[in-house]
Amino acid sequence: MTIAIGQLKTKSIAYCTICSCTNNRTITADIYANTLEQIEKAKAEIKEKVAKKYTCRICKSIEKDLKN
Repeated sequence: MTIAIGQLKTKSIAYCTICSCTNNRTITADIYANTLEQIEKAKAEIKEKVAKKYTCRICKSIEKDLKN
């Protein structure tokens, strides 16, 4: 188990894929060594998280009820 020495944080606005409502998100990625390689890896991880599709809780609940 390694201990993180820092974090990169960013704020982004996510739009629901179903109803287009907005949600402000704070996305973090841990850094385990003070090297350029680790920083670039954390940046790539944040970009992946931001690019993920977002569905709000209300739409998730409706989808779940419709499947049952």
